[in-house]
Amino acid sequence: MEGDRSFAGKVFLLAGLALACLAASCWLGWRFHQASGGYPIWLVPFGNVSPVDLHVLKDLLLQPDRTQAAVLLFWIYAGPDLIMPAVLAGLGMLLLKRFAPGGTLFRKPLTAANMRALLAVPLVYALADYAENALSLAYFCIAQPPAWIMENAPVALPWIASFKMAFFCITLLLTLRFVLLRWLGVTRPEPRR
Repeated sequence: MEGDRSFAGKVFLLAGLALACLAASCWLGWRFHQASGGYPIWLVPFGNVSPVDLHVLKDLLLQPDRTQAAVLLFWIYAGPDLIMPAVLAGLGMLLLKRFAPGGTLFRKPLTAANMRALLAVPLVYALADYAENALSLAYFCIAQPPAWIMENAPVALPWIASFKMAFFCITLLLTLRFVLLRWLGVTRPEPRR
């Protein structure tokens, strides 16, 4: 009973932090959208931009009348997006540790090696998200970034964002799968027919 309360408290704390970060990101993103003259910043973290779009955004942020947009973009990456990857990865790992043991994967019981691999999925998501944030800060928020960042960031950022989103979705689907199967009472593999 005490363990259940402790687990629920951790889940509510992490979920609350994630929602607060999401709300702050949405607010800063909306303010950025207004300050930049309508640039759809929400496309960048999902990898739905081309290298040309990123060059356009970089040029836009260097204009003297877009200083507020540059400051807002910095605070998106240095504010809520600095906390959210760790919180989401922690939440995913917490839920997987709680609901995956005793479950199945590809109709086979989970082993200790499977469990370690499952727990690595949210960690890979967080590392990819932090790599994207660091590269974005270096590319967008430094007036004269090093030449290798100027050349490689516009190509690398959409790939990193897509990789990050893939691991986020895998984490989400795995977590939902184990939670739903545990809730439905399915914990052992069914015999093959």
